[in-house]
Amino acid sequence: MKNILAVGFGGMAGSLLRTAVFQFAGAGLGLWLVNILGSFIIGIAAARLVNRSAGTRLFVSTGLIGSFTSFSAFSADWFRLLESSLLTGIMYALGMTAASIVAAALGLLAGRKGAVE
Repeated sequence: MKNILAVGFGGMAGSLLRTAVFQFAGAGLGLWLVNILGSFIIGIAAARLVNRSAGTRLFVSTGLIGSFTSFSAFSADWFRLLESSLLTGIMYALGMTAASIVAAALGLLAGRKGAVE
């Protein structure tokens, strides 16, 4: 039950943060920001939370970051773009995916570096 509550409270916080970013930056730019920033943070969390409790890891990764990022909004945008232009849709998907993977890798490296120092 404790782990479920950890995910739930993290999810509430993450979705509120995502909404704030969308309100500030707009849905288009906001989606890029939350997915890339979220990927960076999940990389840091993966490096830094290894020795923390399951509840802490679930709160941060599944709850907070999982609800902060938005794969479903990305998918909906991607299909909308594919309908108007195959090339634009493919570039969008490749760009978002590549940027998110690079951000996660950089976050992991940053998290590992900070853990050593």
